[in-house]
Amino acid sequence: MAASLKEQIDDLLAKLSPGGIFGIDIGSHSIKVCEVSGTPGKFRVEKFGSFVLSEASIIEDQFQKPSEIVEGILEAMNRAGIKSKVACIGLYGPNTMTKRLNVPEGTKEEIEDHILWEAEQYITFGAEESQLSFHIIGDNEGGGKDALVAAARNELIENYTNVLSEGKISAKIVDLNVLALSNLFEEVHKSDIEELSQGTLIIDSGAQSTKLIIFKRGGPIFTKELLIGGSLITEEIQRQMGVSYEEAEDLKVTTDENGNLPQEILNIINTQLDQQAAEIRKNVNFYVTQGSAEKVEHCYVTGGNSLCPGFIEKVSASIGLEAFTLDIFKKIKIDDRKASNGLDQLAAVSAVAIGLAMRKIN
Repeated sequence: MAASLKEQIDDLLAKLSPGGIFGIDIGSHSIKVCEVSGTPGKFRVEKFGSFVLSEASIIEDQFQKPSEIVEGILEAMNRAGIKSKVACIGLYGPNTMTKRLNVPEGTKEEIEDHILWEAEQYITFGAEESQLSFHIIGDNEGGGKDALVAAARNELIENYTNVLSEGKISAKIVDLNVLALSNLFEEVHKSDIEELSQGTLIIDSGAQSTKLIIFKRGGPIFTKELLIGGSLITEEIQRQMGVSYEEAEDLKVTTDENGNLPQEILNIINTQLDQQAAEIRKNVNFYVTQGSAEKVEHCYVTGGNSLCPGFIEKVSASIGLEAFTLDIFKKIKIDDRKASNGLDQLAAVSAVAIGLAMRKIN
């Protein structure tokens, strides 16, 4: 089918837009924007910027302060020096879905019909009110084709694209954050055959949610989003210390001259992280006990909450598998001067935005 006039114009604008496409990660704590150059195996982060949102600007996937979101996107772009007006936006939350399906051999039309028919039963928010896309990864070991299916509710897509429109930005590509992370992991570890051939647990722990991804054979075979993250720690510090949310955020990261947190703050963090690690273990065990033949052999963590002292150690002990930081910049180049707070911190908070920025317009 020939592209519509609008699609042709959008493609033209995308090619003419300074800097090409860039990634926007709208998280509940902050907005991150990123622009990369290059091709697979040779990606380089050219520009990155962020903007910290006020408390409760976003609750789950609902924008409570849309004007602040628009302001935050534009300010993050300004700080990064991004001139492009064409973006890849990432979605997350209960109104999104991913599923790995095994479909029988057939023509392109037959495979598509089968995927659309089978995927409907997994879309809990209503197939008729959603947009669905799929990608054939390759041949399945047991016969047929391996397909990765993704869906998002129309209302969610409209909320995000409308916010971008307010900032005169075109959402040329709509992606899911879990897929952006999967693509980023594959890019970083594609030369490490062991990690890609065995099941790998990727944990992205942010402010209001923690995403679990089990990656194998070219994509995620399991994804789960848990409503746990750094905000729960902040709220508990706020409650116990009798301070504002902003003051609690400061207490969570302010150390003494030796780099140590006050013991009472550390106790609160430890208690919260123990609970979060237990929740992660419960969901990983649920996946394993469902009879899956896909074993989990490796674990990598990212996200702002993963920077909390003790996070990696507690997760490792809880799931019985040594966890490592997802070292994005061992394969993706970046000017060290862009990381004012260090590469480790930048890698943790920028993972989704970089994954989104890696997407190209066909």
